[in-house]
Amino acid sequence: MPRGPIVSKQVVPLRGVVFSPMSYGRLHLLGDAAHLISPMSAEGMSLALHDAEKLAEAIIHKVEEDDGHLLQSYSDTCLIHTWARQAAAVSMTDTMHDSGDATYRGEFLKQVARANLEDLLEPRTPTR
Repeated sequence: MPRGPIVSKQVVPLRGVVFSPMSYGRLHLLGDAAHLISPMSAEGMSLALHDAEKLAEAIIHKVEEDDGHLLQSYSDTCLIHTWARQAAAVSMTDTMHDSGDATYRGEFLKQVARANLEDLLEPRTPTR
């Protein structure tokens, strides 16, 4: 296979999207219909399953108890979890991008990101 020099490189923007609210009347969004998350975080399936569990609990509660408060709070309940996972995904993406290339955001942030990445992979024990 022929090889040549790398003539260009750039960071590919990995984005997240959250639709809020996740409910409108009797329409309830879940999974990728409600939010997209950077694939680097590997959280897409986890978020979708969380949404499905909360929606199933709300529907069962409505049918069995004739009480719609869980359906009414479905969006707020899921958005708290979704935003926490989005924040973690952005942090992970920034750490991965910053830790290998000083030209992305400078040598200082590269070293900070490198230390954060090392802590994620092998947490250090506190020393006195």
